[in-house]
Amino acid sequence: MTTLKFDLLQNAKDSLKNAVHVLAWPDGPESEKLKHAILSVSHCAEMLLKERLRRIDPAHIYEKRRLASSNRRTITSERAISLLETVGSIHIDKKDKDALHECRNIRNRIEHNEFAITHKEVKVVVAKALSFIFSFGSEQLGSNLEQEFKSDDTWDMLLQELYEFTEEYGSRISSRLYAEGI
Repeated sequence: MTTLKFDLLQNAKDSLKNAVHVLAWPDGPESEKLKHAILSVSHCAEMLLKERLRRIDPAHIYEKRRLASSNRRTITSERAISLLETVGSIHIDKKDKDALHECRNIRNRIEHNEFAITHKEVKVVVAKALSFIFSFGSEQLGSNLEQEFKSDDTWDMLLQELYEFTEEYGSRISSRLYAEGI
């Protein structure tokens, strides 16, 4: 029997792959693409935060650390950020916290109720969250998440299709290089 199994990082990468492909390739109605992108980006960010926390202490990703069950409830992304900062001494910029919070709020609206949001609002939130995801993956997990998308035209297509991401990520990289004196 085949088993469906993903560790946290694989799970995050799979959702990221879905989000990037949906955004980069011009297939289908934009509303549907953006809806699926926000769901995947939110999921990816949460999995990356939990993976970083798991590397500090696997028990931290669970709400009730003493329960012995594979179905234990895990913490929210907001709680993961809080623990990363307090337990792991990892600073998450307020701008990133706000973007992830907004991303999760939109995801919750999509998953739990009727919703309406402009394409521009979703694109801005997705751009900010993706910028965080690629930076966090590299800086905190030692994972070059961009690399998979550069083996074909996907990365270039993403940069062309989602200029909000191009601007956001470009300014993040420029700031980091400036801070490093490069």
